[in-house]
Amino acid sequence: MELTNVTENRYFYETITHSPSETAKNCLFFVQDVGWFACSPTYAVNRSFFYAYQLKYVVRGAGYVMGQDRSYKVRANELFFLDLNGPHHYYADPDDPWELLWVRFGGNQAADYFAMLGAAEQSVSQARNSQAVCAMFRELYELFQMRPVGMEVAASALITRILAEMVISKMERDTVLSPHADADYPGEVRDAIRYIENYYQSPVKLEEIADAVHLSRYYFSRMFKRSTGYSVLEYINKYRLTRSKQLLASSKLSTGEIAQLTGFCSQSYFTKLFKTHEGMTPRDYRKYVR
Repeated sequence: MELTNVTENRYFYETITHSPSETAKNCLFFVQDVGWFACSPTYAVNRSFFYAYQLKYVVRGAGYVMGQDRSYKVRANELFFLDLNGPHHYYADPDDPWELLWVRFGGNQAADYFAMLGAAEQSVSQARNSQAVCAMFRELYELFQMRPVGMEVAASALITRILAEMVISKMERDTVLSPHADADYPGEVRDAIRYIENYYQSPVKLEEIADAVHLSRYYFSRMFKRSTGYSVLEYINKYRLTRSKQLLASSKLSTGEIAQLTGFCSQSYFTKLFKTHEGMTPRDYRKYVR
């Protein structure tokens, strides 16, 4: 079915399969298949295992993707990123079934991007320029219809661009500093957050924060976690990482200088924590945002 005729049918499920070359498997993001679905209200996928990774873009309509403990609604102009090597479950909204453009792919860096985007916890994503991303998915679909010379290289480049848009969008959301203490928090928790924001550059300890708000260490720890959802150390590290990302994006300071300015005990610990939380090193983050 040609691209120009796809939208003539109310429901359709067009898949174009591809057997990637060994060169593509070794060097590129390689495509297994691409597709364009206009789904019926009963459309659903529930598998315990398949293989490779899949990106799906919602052209119109809506649907749901099951996460670890809940379902997430996915609307027009949003994407979801799935690791098909494990259980996955998604389905169309019966009242407004989705139309999807998608690609199933592999590659040496696919797992790294999946981790960088935190897709295991939250598979749904937005892109800064949804029209451009939609055009990339359409171009991928057309590429495997036409099968020009060099299509595997071109397909890999398009997948990289889509993933880059998703990563940059995530970074832009994450670099916004957390708002000041929620007005609904207990006064002691609000005071503790202000203390952390004022003294995060120093080796601030749980005991001194508890003393500053006149509570016992044990009682304060429980109150803080119950109110914010974070332990005190998690919150301190989260705030330091947020500030470090601002400096990486806006300054020419070295990684070591930024680690020191944001209160980390060493550059190596800063780098390790940054990679754990962000899925990349501080140096790689700087390359993406500048």
